[in-house]
Amino acid sequence: MDEYLNKTESTVPASKALLSDINLPITLLALAFSVFIFAQISNLGQAARSMKWQSDNLDRQIASLTESEKRFNDLIQQREALVQQSQQVQGRYTEMLTDLIELAEDDADARAIVEKYRIQRQQRQDQNAGAAGAAGAAEPTPSPTP
Repeated sequence: MDEYLNKTESTVPASKALLSDINLPITLLALAFSVFIFAQISNLGQAARSMKWQSDNLDRQIASLTESEKRFNDLIQQREALVQQSQQVQGRYTEMLTDLIELAEDDADARAIVEKYRIQRQQRQDQNAGAAGAAGAAEPTPSPTP
C-alpha cells in the first residue's frame, strides 16, 4: 500500500507541473489576443477620425463648388451684355465695310482703301435660303494686315 500511496504522491506533483506548463502558453496566447484586439480597436478609432476628416473636407469642397458655381453664373450674366455689345459693333463694322465695298465700285479713294486692306466679301451660305440667298448673305471681311 505504501507503494500505491507513493505512486499517487509522485503523480500528483507531475500533474500540477503539467497544469502550470499549460497555463503559461494559454496565458501568453490570451495576452497576445488582448494586444491584437486593442490594436484593432485603436485602428478603428484612427479610421473613424480619418473618415470624419474626409467628410468635413468633402462638405467644405461642396460649399466651395456651390459658391464658385454662383459666381460663374453671375459672370456669365455680366458677360452677356458685353457679348451683345460686341455683336452690335461687329454688325456696324460689317455694314460699314459693305457700304465701303459698294462705294468702291464708283469711288477711286474707296477702291484704294479696299485694295490696300484687301477687304472682300465672305460668302456664307444659309441652309434655308440655298444658293440664291448666298449672294445676299455675303459679308465683307477685312484681311489681316501684314
